[in-house]
Amino acid sequence: MTPSKHRFFSAATTLLTLLCISLSVQAKTIERSFETVSGNTLHVRTDAGSINIDTHNKDQILVNVSIDGEDENFEVEFDEHSEGLKISGKRDSSWGWNNRLRVRFDITVPKQYELDLDTSGGKIEISDITGNIEVRTSGGAIEVGSVIGDVELDTSGGSIKTAAIEGEINAHTSGGSVEVVFAKQPTKNARLHTSGGSIRASFPSNIAIDIDASTSGGRVHSDFTVDGKVKKQSIRGAINGGGPKVALHTSGGSIRIIED
Repeated sequence: MTPSKHRFFSAATTLLTLLCISLSVQAKTIERSFETVSGNTLHVRTDAGSINIDTHNKDQILVNVSIDGEDENFEVEFDEHSEGLKISGKRDSSWGWNNRLRVRFDITVPKQYELDLDTSGGKIEISDITGNIEVRTSGGAIEVGSVIGDVELDTSGGSIKTAAIEGEINAHTSGGSVEVVFAKQPTKNARLHTSGGSIRASFPSNIAIDIDASTSGGRVHSDFTVDGKVKKQSIRGAINGGGPKVALHTSGGSIRIIED
């Protein structure tokens, strides 16, 4: 074979290989719709991927799952039942860990709906909603709009941010900041905790709570007058006569208690 033919053959082989790789990792989209009833529950459990929840004024769930990578390694299952919908995203562990795999769940639910979301590798975003929500991620941030209902948020690798919350809230992160807005007077205790960032908690001016705030790596500041013990790194006492307990703790940042 002449040198020129050899170079042509090598280039053609390389091009064919790249084309095969490109085809094998092209994006795949799954679209489904389900009839439902307001007040039911959406469960999502996935081994990988971000989750984005939007809402609308329909008794219907719309699901769009985009899989960018080797989609034969990732399977999505739907389980429709009388109390709502369960979506499972499963990675084929026999293929090993595929860093090129990118998964995103875009889901639209009725404005009044319960959420139970869990991902092992992605960010979770939720629009304004009425209903109790439980959210867990091992590898991303959590952002939540206004919620009328009780809220449980847990992430091992990102920040937590919410708009106005009307209900009980417990938020924990091992790797980021926490920012929460309390829209009204809480009727139950609340707890915000981070091992690696700051905390900002905003309250209306007429809030009546017992505050327990402490940090090991910064300072605590309150816009409110606190009847109790006020130190640089901790504040414990009553605001406006006291009420439900709000606990704020961080090991690696400052705490701000803001009058909104």
